[in-house]
Amino acid sequence: MNTLPKILLTISVVFCALALGTLGWLAMQTTEVKDVRNTKPASFPQARVVKPSAASAESSMIAAAPSDDGLSQKLSELTTAEGVVAGELLLTFKSPEALNAFRLRAALAGIDIRHSDPRLLSARVKYRDAAKMAAELREHAGDYENIGANYHIWVPGSPEKSVQDTANAGGSVPFESSALDIIGAKGDRSRWGAGVKVAVLDTGVTNHSTLSGVKVTHTDLVRDGLPMNGHGTAMATLIAGNDNENGGVAPAAEILDIRVADSKGEGNVAFVAQGIMMAVDQGARVISISLGTSANSSMLSKAVAYAQSRGVIVVAAAGNEQQTHLSYPAAYEGVISVAAVDAKGTQAYFSNSGEGLFISAPGVGIVSGYSDNKMVIGNGTSQAAAITSGAISALLSRNYTSTNIRQVLTSNAVRVQAPTNQVGAGILHLP
Repeated sequence: MNTLPKILLTISVVFCALALGTLGWLAMQTTEVKDVRNTKPASFPQARVVKPSAASAESSMIAAAPSDDGLSQKLSELTTAEGVVAGELLLTFKSPEALNAFRLRAALAGIDIRHSDPRLLSARVKYRDAAKMAAELREHAGDYENIGANYHIWVPGSPEKSVQDTANAGGSVPFESSALDIIGAKGDRSRWGAGVKVAVLDTGVTNHSTLSGVKVTHTDLVRDGLPMNGHGTAMATLIAGNDNENGGVAPAAEILDIRVADSKGEGNVAFVAQGIMMAVDQGARVISISLGTSANSSMLSKAVAYAQSRGVIVVAAAGNEQQTHLSYPAAYEGVISVAAVDAKGTQAYFSNSGEGLFISAPGVGIVSGYSDNKMVIGNGTSQAAAITSGAISALLSRNYTSTNIRQVLTSNAVRVQAPTNQVGAGILHLP
């Protein structure tokens, strides 16, 4: 019998969370914003800090696995680990038959299926009894392709301004506008984005005067009943806001608001994967994700791949942690990953770098809408990703297609004197 070693290797990804204590590349401090119309300032969510290496933690966990596997104990510990949703696993199966068989067994084992999707051959589960969950994993090890924790995912925060990125001498000069001019979004934009649905997977979109006349469809996966954080509203206004002075790139686009993060800017990868699938089902042509985590999730990866296979363009923020790797889902192949530049065209001091970075866009001192009908100034790769999503929706409305968008963006990007792992093809510019 060799199923036990196999499941130990597979489950090791779950226990990385325990060795790390906290997960992800999360930010050093909140993204700073200041109100430009009202006296009361707005603020983006508090993010969190982690520093250990996931790779080294995983290696030591595999080596330390005892002969009796200790699986029940590890699953018990997972209910109190930071950086993951307590007592949850994300299960990916090898076949539809394996998923269906699990669904029949789950209730008897005290396992609650929170959500499952046969297209991804996956299920998000909550277990009440660690011993029964461990027994399920051992006895049916051959049915599983992947077993992982449900990692938290956050709105990117930003390091202290005084902490400059000495590796790239990143810039911090603000645009103090929505930066439409620098990306070539000039003239009458009233029909830009017409007929294009853009899904905003974020903290939810609230009513705002700059979204007046914009069709917004709301879906709330969090459903906690708490007030929505303004980050999602900011992203929607950068995509489709119609403010005369600081509007969005494509005011005629339709917004699919899919709330996957709470009032603190915190969600989980299962919500994001589910949101991606819902966006595809609702006809989105662009999915804008200004959230990230350092944890690679099989469920999230499969959802991104599914969307791409349906011709949907996925745009994601690179992250704000001065790291030399991109956050997920920006790091996935084929995603339009977006870094931030300042008003001088220099990579923003907070912006992550990394192999595979696709493009850069304005992300320092960007004016957008916010909760309570405010206009604010904010920094982040979040803003850069939203602006890029708006630009792509504008191109799609001009009869460009999802198959040539990457080439169009690459060909028209403004080249700058910086490595591609810092700025990608260059700074976003519309043809």
